[in-house]
Amino acid sequence: MIYAILVAAAVALVVLYKFSPTRKAFMIICTLLLIVFGASAFIHGRQVQQEITRTQLEDLQERQKIFGEWYADYQKDIDRLDRNWQLYHNILDGLKKTEPQNFNAEAIYLRLKDLELESIDEQLKIHQLNPPYELDRENRERVDVVIKKTQRYIDAQTRTITLSAQAATPPVDLESLRLKLHDIMIRESPEGLFTAQEISAIRIALDD
Repeated sequence: MIYAILVAAAVALVVLYKFSPTRKAFMIICTLLLIVFGASAFIHGRQVQQEITRTQLEDLQERQKIFGEWYADYQKDIDRLDRNWQLYHNILDGLKKTEPQNFNAEAIYLRLKDLELESIDEQLKIHQLNPPYELDRENRERVDVVIKKTQRYIDAQTRTITLSAQAATPPVDLESLRLKLHDIMIRESPEGLFTAQEISAIRIALDD
C-alpha cells in the first residue's frame, strides 16, 4: 500500500511540474503536499503505536490474570502441604510427651496412616501441575522450576510420613517408636521449599 502511494505521489509531482505556471508555484504546491503528507504519516504512526501499546497492555493484563489464578491454586496446595507437615510434627511432639501407661500404639499408627493417605493425595496433585501455556516461554520456565522444586519437596515429605507409618505398625513399644520416628524425621525430612526467587522474577516480568 505504501509503495502505491509513493508511486502516485511521484506521478502527481511530475504532472504538477509540467502544468505549473511557474517554478515558484510548483514549489509552493510541493511544500503544501509535503506538509499534508507528513502530518498524515505522523497521525497514522501515532494511531498504529497506540494500537500496538493497547494490544501489548491487554496481553500483559491477560498474562497477569492467568498467572494470578494459577498461583492462587498453587498456594492452596502449599497450605495443605504445610498443614500435613504440621500434623506430622504434632504427632511426634505428642509422642514425646506421652506417658508409657497412656501409650496407644494402634492410635498412633492410624493417625500416621490417615496422614499418609492425605500426603499421597496431595503428592498426586502436585505431580499433575503444569505451567500455564499462555505465559511466555521465559516465565513458563520459571513456573516449571517452581513446580519441580515443589514435587521434590512433596516426594520427600510423603516418604517421611510413609516410613513413619511403617515404623509405627503394631506391636511396638513407646521408647522404640520414639527413637525410630526421630531417626526417620532427621534422615528423610525434606529441605525447605524456597521458590521466592522464581515467583519474584515472574511478578517483576509481568509488571513491566
